[in-house]
Amino acid sequence: MNLRVLEVLAAFGCLALFVVLLVTLPDLMVEMKGFAYVAALVAFIAALSIAGYLIDKKVA
Repeated sequence: MNLRVLEVLAAFGCLALFVVLLVTLPDLMVEMKGFAYVAALVAFIAALSIAGYLIDKKVA
């Protein structure tokens, strides 16, 4: 698969994950809404980092 296509798909997948977490986590963690937003951001950064690492490993 083309590397650019793989990177774009990973980015859109991580963005979709981030939006889903932003919508669902504050409803699940009612007492700790601030922590829910931080957890969504951390999960997004982790998913994007892992996707980038795996793509880089596949290319090398």
